[in-house]
Amino acid sequence: MNEALRENTKGNLLDAGALIFASLYATTFQALLDAAGPERAIELMKPYLKVHYETGSSIIKDLYKLNTDDLASLAGYFKSASILFWGMPASNFEFFDDGFTFEISYCWQQVGEAWCSLHCEYALRTNLRALNDNYEECLTRSYYRGDPICQVMIKKKGANIRGEIRKKPVEICTPQPSKEELAYYHSAHLSQSWIYATNALVDFAGKERAMEILRPYMRELGMSTALELTKKLGIKGRDAASIAAVIEYCNRVANQKGKMLVETPERVEKELTECILVFANAPQDICANALEARSNGICEMINPEYEFRTIKRMCKGDKTCQWVIKKKSAPL
Repeated sequence: MNEALRENTKGNLLDAGALIFASLYATTFQALLDAAGPERAIELMKPYLKVHYETGSSIIKDLYKLNTDDLASLAGYFKSASILFWGMPASNFEFFDDGFTFEISYCWQQVGEAWCSLHCEYALRTNLRALNDNYEECLTRSYYRGDPICQVMIKKKGANIRGEIRKKPVEICTPQPSKEELAYYHSAHLSQSWIYATNALVDFAGKERAMEILRPYMRELGMSTALELTKKLGIKGRDAASIAAVIEYCNRVANQKGKMLVETPERVEKELTECILVFANAPQDICANALEARSNGICEMINPEYEFRTIKRMCKGDKTCQWVIKKKSAPL
């Protein structure tokens, strides 16, 4: 990833909860890329994302009453989608007789050419077919090619766009969602995207092998999460309660709710009674296994004498989830 891009947060609309899901999605997608190769990974993801993008187009058309036979409304869709789903606002819309261009000046996660091919080019193509099949897409500038921004051109099929284009003023609708609406749509979109990536990995490798592939990636994610959040939350300790504070933060911002059963410096146990509903569509148990691997990465970074274990899992049919942080030498 371009380090300068990583440091640039201008334009980022994702809150802490959405960023948790974004990191899970990007990590799982990277595991899929490395295991299956870019071409196969993209083909595995396409059936899931096709439904996802088509559903998103219907939601936004209904939400903002867009008539996408109209060029301004078609542009309004892409402006709305960039804000509501990805948290990366589209800007600098410029119109011409047969279409328009727009720019994305911030990308919260860039995973190279395969990421752009799937989430930009394929997404644009799928959305256009659902919205107005008379138009086609062209990614004229992109981060993975070394450009400082991404630029998209939407034009009528067959239109020959060469040299200077004749610009014309067009007013497009500007969505004004509340913070609560943004948090809901971002988390719903990115958590569902994570489930699609886990589905694709299971399709490729089978459930057991998929978890073997994913585990070291989630461990690394947990270690980087611990490094970031201990600084952010001012955590100095190395006991079970300190580890639980990091994991609890991740639970809370991801809308997981429950109650503490045990809370001591040596041992923490929690029961989760509510979890984001989209996890019910994950391959059975891989959701909890992935989060367990991430949590053990958090333990390893803060104090490798401790471990995270799940005792009950809703994705296995239990009524609640229950987890424990304890010393490796202590009984479960």
